[in-house]
Amino acid sequence: MSKYLSWLSAASLVAILLGLAACASPPPDASQETPRPALPIDTQPASQVPEASTPPLTAVPVPDPVAQAGHALLRWQDQLRQTPPDALPAVAARIAAEPVTPASAVHLALVWLHTRGPGDAARALAQLDAVQTSADPAAQPWADWARLLSARATELKRLDEQINRQTQQLRDSQRRIDQLTEQLEALKAIERSLAPRNGAGKAP
Repeated sequence: MSKYLSWLSAASLVAILLGLAACASPPPDASQETPRPALPIDTQPASQVPEASTPPLTAVPVPDPVAQAGHALLRWQDQLRQTPPDALPAVAARIAAEPVTPASAVHLALVWLHTRGPGDAARALAQLDAVQTSADPAAQPWADWARLLSARATELKRLDEQINRQTQQLRDSQRRIDQLTEQLEALKAIERSLAPRNGAGKAP
């Protein structure tokens, strides 16, 4: 019995000593802990992921109808310069046979400004005036260009009228010259017819 008690006391003492040793052991070194692996970029919190910058929306420029009409008119001008002069009346006839639009009216007027035939400048001016006074919305982009060409058509019409007046004056002058020439020839004829008669009436 005494041996059993002494063994129990020894076991209790060993347990107490082991507990004291555990309490007295120093805490583990923090430097020896395994470091926490960093989170991948795609697993970081949403607050830390940089937001992709959205490019600003670029406004698409709206084409200017007036500028488009001007470009079309310049291209048509270049084509007319490369067209032989004797082919321009056929071009004017073809456009005149097509349905009338503001664009075709300005194009036809430009053809007539190149032909320079009798009355072509006046016909071109009438076409351009119709475009400027038209209430059709499709005529608005062409109105400014029609106004610009009207100044040229007006000047050409004035020159045509001046040439026509001078031509008419020359015709009138030539007609008067022809009349005076005829009268002079008639007087000469009368003089020739009277000359032998006067000579025959003289005394020998």
